[in-house]
Amino acid sequence: MYYTHRLRSNLQEWRNRLYKSNYENFGSNLSFFRKRLEETALLKSILANAVTEHHIGVNDLDKMIKSGVKLDEEPYQTTNEARLAAVLYQRLNHWFASSHHHYNLLGYSNSFDEKLRRFLETEIEPIIKYLQDSLEEVNFTLYLLEKYKARTEWFTRQNLVTKYQTATKSYEEIFEDDLRLFLFDQGVDYPFSTPKSSSGRADIIGNLDTNDPLVLEIKVYDTAKAYRKNRVIDGFGQIVKYANDYNKDVGYLVVFNLDNIEIKIVNAEPNANEAFPNRVMFNDKTYFILFINLNSDRTASKQGKIKVEEIREEELFEQVKAE
Repeated sequence: MYYTHRLRSNLQEWRNRLYKSNYENFGSNLSFFRKRLEETALLKSILANAVTEHHIGVNDLDKMIKSGVKLDEEPYQTTNEARLAAVLYQRLNHWFASSHHHYNLLGYSNSFDEKLRRFLETEIEPIIKYLQDSLEEVNFTLYLLEKYKARTEWFTRQNLVTKYQTATKSYEEIFEDDLRLFLFDQGVDYPFSTPKSSSGRADIIGNLDTNDPLVLEIKVYDTAKAYRKNRVIDGFGQIVKYANDYNKDVGYLVVFNLDNIEIKIVNAEPNANEAFPNRVMFNDKTYFILFINLNSDRTASKQGKIKVEEIREEELFEQVKAE
């Protein structure tokens, strides 16, 4: 949740930088904005998916550049925020790819400030708004998952562990059903594992009646059943496939840890190791991995030294590439 909050703050900062532009630095500020969108994996993925769904050919982009942006005409006349953002983003990138001067983006007016304001409100704000709204959806999902983690570890852990230990089959379904019920109670409609994609069935796919389903995979870490880090690695591979099948830029993996051990994802990027929950970037998509610890009712002073199971990013990626 902290990661998406930071991205939303960054977007606002980049937006403000554009609005403070003058004649001399407008070009560099716009280039800075485009570069940040391209270099920030989650933002890049959100826009890439929108562009894939609402792609515009080169000839049409050439016509759009010549005619200028008129929001009361096609293809800008739409109530679909994703489509409008995709159209404007493609037009902006094609403008620079065609070596047009950035100043000509501003249109005609005697006042630079007026031209800048009109350009930003018409052509940049819809992109920023779409990104902000998309990040808010990710933020809400992470909030629910973090709330579920706290609820389970603090209040319902023992009941879940008892159900798990007395079960004779379908162990993961115990946790899946519990998480499904929680998500439904929190307002996620239809949190059922109904559809089957080309890669199989995800454990939980919420909001199936919308164009933006939540896809989530559940795994168990329990050495007593030989469920070790191989299960986490397999789960990552599955959620990557489901994210691709459903054209999602974000995937979620929830691991229920039955052992008295801490599981740590070791990222190649040091700063990412400080993020909560664990965040892994792969092929321009973002995957969040959340560990729910059901392992001990002993106090910290009586637990002794906690063992740590490290899973390197490379191990996660090798599983996906091998399939």
